[in-house]
Amino acid sequence: MGSTHSSTHDGPLALTAQLARFVHQARWQDLPATVQHEAVRAVVNSVGCAHGGASSPAVTHALAGLKGLQAGGACTVLGTPHRLDPLNAAMVNGLSIGAHAFDDAHLATVAHPGAPGVAALLAHAERHRVAGTDFLLALALSSELQCRLSCALAVGPAQCELGWYMTGVTGAVGVAAAVGKLMGLPERQLAWAMGLAALQAGGLRASHGSMSSALIPGHAGREGLLAAHMAAADFSCHDDALGTTHGLLQLFGRPANAEALTQRLGQHWECMNVSLKPFPAGCLTHAVIDACLQLVRLHEFAADDIEHVQLWVHPLAEGLTGRRQPQHSFDAQASIYHWAAAVLRHRRAGLVEASDACVHEPQVVALRTRVVATVDETLALDAARAAVTLRDGRRLEAAVGPCIGSAARPMTDQELDAKLLRQAGDVLGQDHAMQLSRHCWQIAEAADVAGAAPGFWGPAPLLTTLLANKETR
Repeated sequence: MGSTHSSTHDGPLALTAQLARFVHQARWQDLPATVQHEAVRAVVNSVGCAHGGASSPAVTHALAGLKGLQAGGACTVLGTPHRLDPLNAAMVNGLSIGAHAFDDAHLATVAHPGAPGVAALLAHAERHRVAGTDFLLALALSSELQCRLSCALAVGPAQCELGWYMTGVTGAVGVAAAVGKLMGLPERQLAWAMGLAALQAGGLRASHGSMSSALIPGHAGREGLLAAHMAAADFSCHDDALGTTHGLLQLFGRPANAEALTQRLGQHWECMNVSLKPFPAGCLTHAVIDACLQLVRLHEFAADDIEHVQLWVHPLAEGLTGRRQPQHSFDAQASIYHWAAAVLRHRRAGLVEASDACVHEPQVVALRTRVVATVDETLALDAARAAVTLRDGRRLEAAVGPCIGSAARPMTDQELDAKLLRQAGDVLGQDHAMQLSRHCWQIAEAADVAGAAPGFWGPAPLLTTLLANKETR
């Protein structure tokens, strides 16, 4: 576990040290029941998304790229017969969780804490004995630190350059603290772990519209896992890499709001504002999707009957998801125009509507040209309005706020379970998917997470054999 350094300070604790002390002292039994349950839901959601994304081109090409760099490993790549070393397993699993933009979102900062946290912690747990409640505590801490650091950079009075992909900036810091917690690191090494993760911060919004978008949360998990293990080996760092001059907050904030990191720490849980996505698309498209779904549920009309579609959206929704002519499924993840047309055409919003085939479907392409989006600064991030004018002169309108899947209208456990079963069922078959679901919901009862889902991850060979057989048929 490394040495037993402890923090020593003549005055008030520095920012990074305050977070390290919070992580070091945190106990599962002290978490509110809602936070405990949300950590379980994050596992269910991420494991389902990992299986759903396992066959995506992003994962296929990532595995091909890694093939020449290492000979194999002891950690599971979820939903595939492959095994990798812990660092690369964390990266690929994080990538697969985010591959279809179906993961989670902290809407206020557009951060996605689940993918890097679950992927890295599972990779660590496959190599080290970890009880289920310890795993969930670490996951909750990872999410809380990611969200708080993101708020310190992106929620007023803080400002941050929009071009930074927030998960790439803050994700590894939360993961490093969480893995360090599982390793039993003392406070100073926890601060080093977070600092080493902060040194690797990055991630460009230019990744949107390509498979590299999902690489950023995958890489954040890998970076955080690496940082924790380096700190455990006494690889030192500045004791306050988050708050010091030329530290993360100063360099990424314009300006930052450092108080958001520690204000009511342990009393207010910002991670409860993370929403699990009901649609495989960027979170800022969800209000538009929900409004269009409301239209097709309440009214009978065909897509060919539509003369014109008008959307009203938050400024950030237009800024980050205003792709008018998406060229492929990755583009479509960040296109309110595609999702309005796809929902009005197919009356649903699932993985089929996120596919290349739907992006290029002539009727969807034609309908996209009749969609106009207008910024409405009075709308919240999770709100939108939509109006459809039909060729017969009728005008149909819908408004949502908050939208389904937002923190104010979260998916139910039943809806979340159905989401896992749909994605994992396509890979494993429904019987195996139902087994996987039960294992995920019961993870808090596990004495050792590596054996918590036999045949799905860990040492049991059942699923690896099953999937290998499927590939060779």
